[in-house]
Amino acid sequence: MNIVVCVKPVPDNSVISLDPNTGWINTDDMVYIVNPYDMVAVEEAVRIREKDDLTKITLISVASPATKRVLHRCLASGADEAILLWDSSFDNLNKYDSAVILAKVISTLQYDLILCGRKAIDTEDGHVGSTIAEILGIPIVSAVVEIDILPDHKKVNVESKLEKGNRERVEVTLPALLTVDVDLNEPRYASLPSLVAGLRKNVREYKLEELEFSSWDVGSEGAKTKTIALAPSKPRPKKMFTPDSQLSAEQRMQLIISGGVKQKQGDLLKGNPKDIASNVVRYFRDNKLLSTGKY
Repeated sequence: MNIVVCVKPVPDNSVISLDPNTGWINTDDMVYIVNPYDMVAVEEAVRIREKDDLTKITLISVASPATKRVLHRCLASGADEAILLWDSSFDNLNKYDSAVILAKVISTLQYDLILCGRKAIDTEDGHVGSTIAEILGIPIVSAVVEIDILPDHKKVNVESKLEKGNRERVEVTLPALLTVDVDLNEPRYASLPSLVAGLRKNVREYKLEELEFSSWDVGSEGAKTKTIALAPSKPRPKKMFTPDSQLSAEQRMQLIISGGVKQKQGDLLKGNPKDIASNVVRYFRDNKLLSTGKY
């Protein structure tokens, strides 16, 4: 069986800043990791290969060569080879064009099963997998949480997540594309020897001309959608507490002072200080909180 896994490098959970001069994300100090959903797909491919030694795993990614180490990390988990697709015109590539590029290269490979993460955590987008399946004309199942390859390697039984915690089990004829959810498995930690072996594996790189695309087919010139500008999110104003207008002025003032927290109601002592002190002492004596003896 031949398995292709689509992998995307995403920024780590670090603070993302905008360059004040260009207005774009400052990538100088940005650290990239494997998209967690894609890492689950890699792990599942490796588990399938552990049951069948003849299985071959090919990784494919549209990303800058600066993030190549992300592919080496996936190779360390047990993948056989990796393909990196990049060109200078791919800056700010939209999701549709990414899927077109991936589908173009995948169509030249021998594949039985394509695995993608359900979404990318940087854009919260999950369109690439479905677009690849549409271009290749193969069936797709999304949000997969269980995969069972049938012995003849011609079909696969999968279970996918539906709304409200429901599950759906379907049988799919191969070749097919599955987008996997993080509940599918727990990716393994690569050992040091595995990491070293992953670094030694070759990553094949392809540019725009080798893919037989023009800059008007994909890339910034022919993009169907373009990012016009980026801006930091505006701080949301805190919702101001407004007391109930039916309350008395005193009750409304008490709520405003307490920040809207209703305090436990008790007896409110009013009068001159001498009378209030006498009432407090009487209360303590009646409840045996104060000795009645003389000091």
